[in-house]
Amino acid sequence: MKRILLLLLFMSFKMWGQETDLRSWYGLSLEKKLNKHISFNANLQVRTMDNLTTLGSYIGEFGIGYKLNKHWEVSAYYRYAQKHKWDKSDDAYIYKPFHRFYANVEYDRKISILKFSYRLRYQDQFKDTDTGLEETKSYLRNKIELAYPNKTRFTPSISADFFYKIGEDFDQIRYKAGVDYTVNKRNSVGLTFFRDYSLVPSDLNVYTIGLTYKLKL
Repeated sequence: MKRILLLLLFMSFKMWGQETDLRSWYGLSLEKKLNKHISFNANLQVRTMDNLTTLGSYIGEFGIGYKLNKHWEVSAYYRYAQKHKWDKSDDAYIYKPFHRFYANVEYDRKISILKFSYRLRYQDQFKDTDTGLEETKSYLRNKIELAYPNKTRFTPSISADFFYKIGEDFDQIRYKAGVDYTVNKRNSVGLTFFRDYSLVPSDLNVYTIGLTYKLKL
């Protein structure tokens, strides 16, 4: 037991000896099903950065999903965000508006006691400038997830999300572990912890804690 505690202590010192940023995402997720195929979704989120001391961004997005059959679903979203960015003209950090459009193709299937999910996402992001919208980043993202549905109110899951910057290469992997707690048929709470692992040289380790309240209308 002492060896395990010493190892954990050593790993903690090693992690915090590098430049590390602990962030948080707090969100509200709303879903309204029109019928067995079509649903509307809205998400509100506040994100912190700089070891939880700075409001990094606040986000609002909405979209529509269409369930093709038991296993396949497609969806499309628009996202508006205000992000904490450095502005050369003001020589200061300000909140700048960004627009993101993305579309998903999702597949899920029960495999033994586990639920396997795959999501392919295309996303394109723009920022407001004096001359209009300017494209910043376009990505293809492949996310693989395994969840463990069971008879309790808790559903744990793990996932990996691979970011491919279009025209360039894979530049990031997001490793995530989380658990959903079902309050009742309409309400649930999701808690996640994840790391954004950069595939390009970077001195920054980014760790994020996420808390989301989910409501089905």
